[in-house]
Amino acid sequence: MFVLRFIDEEDDLAVKEFTSLSSVKEYISQNNLEKTWHQIEEIKKVVPNLKED
Repeated sequence: MFVLRFIDEEDDLAVKEFTSLSSVKEYISQNNLEKTWHQIEEIKKVVPNLKED
């Protein structure tokens, strides 16, 4: 999962979640976010260890 943080039209911080990096990049290009502040973060899910001692 990828999280995109960016500044929206009202200068507020907006956050959107995506399933792939290509969909993030497509959203950035469609909404002209290349020249505005944005940050992409990859979220890796942690699977708990269910093994009992």
